[in-house]
Amino acid sequence: MKKRYYLFLLLLTGLFVVYNFRIYRIDGTSMNYQLLQNDIVITYRGFEDIKRGDLLVMRHPLDPKNRLYIKRCVALPKDKVFENHRSFYLQIENNSSKTKMLGLRYDLELVHTPEGYFIKDPYLKYYGVVHNRRLRVPHELDHTPISIIPPAHYYLLGDYRDNSTDSRFFGAVPRSWIYSKVIYIFHHPLDWLTLLQIKEADDTHSRPQGERIREIFKENTKR
Repeated sequence: MKKRYYLFLLLLTGLFVVYNFRIYRIDGTSMNYQLLQNDIVITYRGFEDIKRGDLLVMRHPLDPKNRLYIKRCVALPKDKVFENHRSFYLQIENNSSKTKMLGLRYDLELVHTPEGYFIKDPYLKYYGVVHNRRLRVPHELDHTPISIIPPAHYYLLGDYRDNSTDSRFFGAVPRSWIYSKVIYIFHHPLDWLTLLQIKEADDTHSRPQGERIREIFKENTKR
């Protein structure tokens, strides 16, 4: 009886692990340099809460191959956001006073607008968000209007802000498109010279990524 019990327990544990955990290898540059090519991540499907800063595995709405992508959650439902001159601005819970208090408490850059206080580039300080001013970027990466994140939606961006198709193109992501949360990262060992040679953008095409994505989106909508 004990043997059967342990086998049953082992089977349940195996099913739990197989169902709830996923392992992915990073392929692409949109999360440079937090996640690099060939890094391995372990993700958990059974999570409930999503927090600002979480790395999430999502279904990309503009990818014709229906591949999964990893992006960072930068705004929650009720947050107010906009983009200007490649900087991201966040107002916590559509509450100017709360945003101001948070910015002052943690020494974050605050900007006062007619819509109240916003924190400028709140993730730059902690997550190594990357910009490359030499890249020519589409309008969506340089300017987005002020918007409030709707219920059960999340605003997701790549850490390499000038080479990522994300919520700036397709809007806040519904919860049903988010499959799992990154819980551990295995960094692929790289020497300094190899790091210097990492491509900083998708150099297989000469045009900005946003232009190609828009073309894919138009093709899909015609079908």
